[in-house]
Formats: sequence, structure tokens, C-alpha cells
Amino acid sequence: MKNFLTFLLLLGLYMPLSAQDLMDKLADEACTCISKKDVEKMDADQLQMQLGFCIMESVGAHADEFQKQYGDLNFSDSDAMTKLGEQIGMKMAFKCPTVLMKMASVQTEVATMPAPGVVEELTGTVKAIDGDEIAQVTVVDESGRTHKFLWLRYFNGSDRFISEPGKVIGSKVKVTFETIEAYSPKAREYYDRKEIRGVEFLR
Repeated sequence: MKNFLTFLLLLGLYMPLSAQDLMDKLADEACTCISKKDVEKMDADQLQMQLGFCIMESVGAHADEFQKQYGDLNFSDSDAMTKLGEQIGMKMAFKCPTVLMKMASVQTEVATMPAPGVVEELTGTVKAIDGDEIAQVTVVDESGRTHKFLWLRYFNGSDRFISEPGKVIGSKVKVTFETIEAYSPKAREYYDRKEIRGVEFLR
């Protein structure tokens, strides 16, 4: 993310001073446009597409002023459109940094996402939700065996775990999970851990 924002900053050093006011105006309007979208629920492709729509909407609203600065713009010229998006994006990085940071973080998550493993299920009763930096959910299955699941990210059913953790204890659930490798600094080796991927409340 740091390299991404640094790139946008350096790009601005090469932008003609005469274009600064126009770019500021376009960035302000693009920020206003994208801020009305629910970016937290978008993946990288959706966010990039919506951001592109907002930028093009702003450019279209100032077509005459833009033409005086840059001449005719060919919307089918992918190189020109990419350069324009980068220039406006540089301005947006300072005007609405949350959106740009969201885009950078989502793209990083997609790039580093491991290949999906085997997803399994078990039915049992929730006995505990604990942990400091990383949450852990303890479930006892129907045979009486205890299972501990890492809660590393959002999953279906997690909203209830957050809003009413006390009431969740004792609930019968169907847990969807994936076995992953986790590194133990204490043991200095990797161990298999179960990551919770979904919960269905049965009662």
C-alpha cells in the first residue's frame, strides 16, 4: 500500500501546474461520488469499476474545460484513460484517502489470497468465544469432542457472534471450516488449525 500511494504522489510532480485546479475539481467530485457508494461491501473489481464511473462522470461534467487543458480525449484510448485515472487518483489519495487505501488493501488481499482448501462441516454446541488479538470459537461436537476454530475474517453468522456473544454460548450450530497452516513462534513450526468459514444456527 505504501508503494501504491508513493507512486501516486510522485506522479503528481510531473503534472503541469496549469492543470492543478481542474484536477482538484475532478478529484473532489469523484470523491463525493464514490463516498456515496458502499465501498466496504465491494471487491477489488467492483471498487475499481465504480471509481472509474465516478471519474468519467466528473470529466464529462467539465468537458469544455477539460478540452481547453488537454484537447480532445479519446475514451477508447486505454493508455490515455489510464494516465488520466492515475492523475486524478493522485489527487484523490489526499482528498479521500480511505477509498484509495481500501482499493490498495483489497488488491493486496486478492494478490496474496491462498488457494482454497477443503471445506468441512460439523455440528455441535458453542462453548466459548475468547482471544485478544485473534478470536477463537470453541465448539463441542455431538460425540463430546472439543474443537477450537480460529476467527480470522468475516463469515456468515459472525454478526450474531459480535452483537450478542453471551446469547450465542450454548447454541447448537453447524460450523463450516477449513484446515489451514498457522505458524507457532513458541514451537517454531507450523501446525494445522481450523479456520471458521461459516455458522448456521440450528436453535
